[in-house]
Amino acid sequence: MFNVKEYGAIADGVALDSKAIQKAIDTCAAVGGGTVYIPEGKYLCGTMHLKSNVHVWLDKGATILGSTNRLDFDPYEEDAANTEFQDRSHSFFHHSLFHADNANDIALTGYGKIDMQSAWEDLDFTEFPGAKGCHWCRGCKVVAFKECTNVVIKDLVIRNVTDLAVYVAGCENVIISGLNVFTHVDGISPDSCKNVVISDCIVDAGDDAIVPKCSYTLGRFKAMENLTITGCVVRSHASAIKFGTESNSAFINTTVTGCTVYDTRLEGLFIMTSDGARVEGLSVSNITMRNVGVPIALLVSDRARGPEGTKIGVMKNVAISNVIVTGPYTETITATMAQNSRDYYANKLIGTPHHFPLLIAGQPDSIIDNVSLSNIQFVSPGGGTKEDRNIVLNELRNQYPGVNAIGKKAPVHGMVAKHVNNLRLYNVDFSTELPDARDAMLLENVTNFKQI
Repeated sequence: MFNVKEYGAIADGVALDSKAIQKAIDTCAAVGGGTVYIPEGKYLCGTMHLKSNVHVWLDKGATILGSTNRLDFDPYEEDAANTEFQDRSHSFFHHSLFHADNANDIALTGYGKIDMQSAWEDLDFTEFPGAKGCHWCRGCKVVAFKECTNVVIKDLVIRNVTDLAVYVAGCENVIISGLNVFTHVDGISPDSCKNVVISDCIVDAGDDAIVPKCSYTLGRFKAMENLTITGCVVRSHASAIKFGTESNSAFINTTVTGCTVYDTRLEGLFIMTSDGARVEGLSVSNITMRNVGVPIALLVSDRARGPEGTKIGVMKNVAISNVIVTGPYTETITATMAQNSRDYYANKLIGTPHHFPLLIAGQPDSIIDNVSLSNIQFVSPGGGTKEDRNIVLNELRNQYPGVNAIGKKAPVHGMVAKHVNNLRLYNVDFSTELPDARDAMLLENVTNFKQI
């Protein structure tokens, strides 16, 4: 046991303690590993680097405060690969609270708290190598682990983050469990990882909440493979559980089950391939949603943000069962969940859920194949008129892949399906809170459709 106070940590919330904690981590690693113990107190910190075989434990009453001085954090790496193929947050790792690269058997757990103090980067960071002169206003990640093995992040309260809260890329054998997260941007983001369990987390996000990706941040293709998301409670100013937007490689063998989604402005569950990814083998079950803009969206598009020659992706073998979607549909998302800057959502109308039917949309040259929906109860807001039946939806091909780009309102109230083969509905009920003159479903280029 390596008590950080024995290595010089003051724990008064004023003195910078990250160097003392780093010394404890380094000493622990040098003797082959063990537990770095952070007792009760407030620890002001910049970047700390986890090492192999080190378990950082925050005791009850321990709070790590992210420094509001960005120079207490490591600079952005100058050699970040392929930054043009993914958002900047998915390109850089060093400028974070806890960073690890090619480490194994690492853990960050306990019953303490991490508070990033809603610190934005409002200045010109030209002095940071790798920042490339950007006026980028996001802050620091809490966790940024790259190509690590046997990772556990568990039981922490994480608050007021102004970049991705938990980002793990290219990692294998990852357990993320029992986190209680409030972030102004994204919550939990596994990217191109293998064997990942995200369980029993509460995530309240200003952007997307739980966001698996398969980006090109590693400089090579690596699938997001063998992922389970279970028992989570999620609220989002954008999408609650979203696969993408970065989707270069593949999402393979995925389970989402036993989750609750509420007060979410856009999609409750959004599965996409927009940058050439293969989506195959997805099981979704036992999901409840309340006050969600778009309950479920399966989307193929061709943004093709990737290496030269990136082709349109494919999606097949998706099973969704036991889903309940209800209202009341109200405006409950406020500007306190601002994304990307302090006042980005100052107009709280942007917090109003964007209502759209369940969407399954492939492309003429990439048909979504083999989708089953069973035991679905979808109560939409309703209120559609006869004139709304004539609404023409936009074709989404190479734009940013959001449902709101397809249409602000639909000609039906239940489901839009386009370019789909082998679509089966078993015990699926589409109803409305208010009277609605629109039909329940719109089917375009759907073959082998079966409804029971």
